[in-house]
Amino acid sequence: MQIKQNESLKEHTTFRMGGNAIRYVIPENLNELVSACNSEENIKFIGGGSNILIAEHEYEIVIDLGKFDTSIQRLEDGKYRVGASVRLQNLINSINKDENGGIEYLFSVPGLVGGAVTMNAGRGRKYNKCISDYIVSVDALVDGSIKTFIKEECGFGYRNSIFKNSNMIVVAVVFDFPKVSVSESEKLKKERIELCKENQDNSLPNFGSVFMEYDFKIMNFVKKISLRSGGCHFSRKTSNWLLNDGGNYKKALKCIKRVELLHKIFRRKCKREVIIWE
Repeated sequence: MQIKQNESLKEHTTFRMGGNAIRYVIPENLNELVSACNSEENIKFIGGGSNILIAEHEYEIVIDLGKFDTSIQRLEDGKYRVGASVRLQNLINSINKDENGGIEYLFSVPGLVGGAVTMNAGRGRKYNKCISDYIVSVDALVDGSIKTFIKEECGFGYRNSIFKNSNMIVVAVVFDFPKVSVSESEKLKKERIELCKENQDNSLPNFGSVFMEYDFKIMNFVKKISLRSGGCHFSRKTSNWLLNDGGNYKKALKCIKRVELLHKIFRRKCKREVIIWE
């Protein structure tokens, strides 16, 4: 187990913002993760760091979920047991070599399997595709012990599951992926990368999508005016993306709250995807 003192958290998020962890703990196996969780209170957890807005103050202890299980175990044709610390790109490349696939649309996401399952990552509401389409079961750390949940017990919905906003930590997942030829999977990954280059604004640090539910007309207006506060502003290229151009936590939060207020004024639904550490 690695333990770092006064670790800068902005280096562990795609938005490049945040304070320090007094103790930054990196478990390197499941037993170390269980031990770290059982011995401390006031714990924060960080995985791929792609959807977190962190305030600029000190946090007592932060546990990094990026190393405790990076294994991909092939159980039988199409079925795999995958550790929560596996990066999505690594999982996709691995199953594609076996001529399996189905989640190539997630190839551009800089996240881990655990986080993707927790938020039920997908391609977007209109496509009706999400990672839970291929989940058989999920192992999660619950009150110090490992519990297995079959798919039907996981409460998967659009960008949601029972693991989100709970004290449960996804530690491993069993998937059953369909057959996809190597040539087809390579084509799908290339198409995804090209689509991202064309439509996503990665000129500055960002979360990816800020809101999971929003009014398209309001967000197009926000995009056109490039709503801003200090060094943070919504992209003119990519609707629903907030960019960090040297801003701070208060400025970023102000931008998000303004969009939420616009939805409230016009009586439109708005649900945030980004997790805020206050």
